[in-house]
Amino acid sequence: MVLLMSIILEYSFFILFLILLNFIMIKKGIFLDMPVSNTHKNKIFFSKKVPKSLGFILMIFIFYKLNLQIYEKILIFLIFFLGIQSDINKLSSPKLRIIIQFLIVLFFLLVSKEYINSTRIPFIDNFLNNEIFKILLTLLCIIIVINGSNFIDGLNTFCLGYYLGLFICLNLLLLNNYDFVYLKNEIFYLILLIFILYLFNLFGLSFLGDSGSYLLGFVASIFLLKYHNLSPQVSPWFIANLLWYPSFEILFSIIRRFRKEYDPLLPDNYHLHQIIFLFIQKKLKYKNNLLNPLTANLINIYNYFVFFFSSIYFSNTKALISIFLFSCFIYIMAYLLFLSRLKKK
Repeated sequence: MVLLMSIILEYSFFILFLILLNFIMIKKGIFLDMPVSNTHKNKIFFSKKVPKSLGFILMIFIFYKLNLQIYEKILIFLIFFLGIQSDINKLSSPKLRIIIQFLIVLFFLLVSKEYINSTRIPFIDNFLNNEIFKILLTLLCIIIVINGSNFIDGLNTFCLGYYLGLFICLNLLLLNNYDFVYLKNEIFYLILLIFILYLFNLFGLSFLGDSGSYLLGFVASIFLLKYHNLSPQVSPWFIANLLWYPSFEILFSIIRRFRKEYDPLLPDNYHLHQIIFLFIQKKLKYKNNLLNPLTANLINIYNYFVFFFSSIYFSNTKALISIFLFSCFIYIMAYLLFLSRLKKK
């Protein structure tokens, strides 16, 4: 009972602080997300003034509640601060942001020694015996997750809902494993906060911004790397399936833009979630404040099924690779289908 009251008081503080932060940002006209400054999202906005405050709350929560190493918190803050510079258009160059992300993540890997140690694919695992290859592969994967998280933050509740499902799935898998009490408790506290942020995002009261999406992607990568290294019985493809959507989203977008001879680092209006949103908008004459989170949650329902079946076969690499490839196939087919339907008059 005492623990429950403590949790209620703590999270009530975060809710009140978020409300106050939103009020100040709107009053002062700072950290606001508006269509005029986000041309790649202007078709799916439904509000003119929405503060990008959720990342601030998440950052404060990480420093206050999560028992991470000091260097981890510093690097998490640097990723967050990099996102802020993007949110306020002080660092508008995607290439420069990528370079800074590489340096931050590289420092994290060199200090933490948390690497991808196995893929359960013999050909790739032979290369993982090389320390440099191991670092570069882990570095690349984390950079993809960070930026993929930002890519899927185009609809309300999409990014938050995705990571909410991811952490719930991971926590359920740890439920009866007493070797992971510390990790389980950390993830449980994070789930409660993400749910609160999800509700604010659902009603269009607050956005994550680049700062919040970068933060979520990096924090998830840290937790999943630790879990990977502490759980040799769990296939690394279980981790891959938990992160499949933001990862495949960015890889597919880069290939698509190269084919169209676009800059692969610049935003556009042709992500799968945007195409599905515009298709639903065309078919259902509802307001965007309903269609926006509706689209996000429809996509995430599929992702939750991926998480569920992956958790059943968490140690079966062949089954997990099959789920991963099937999900990528579904993504491509859905993209082609909705794009062709959208182009029809």
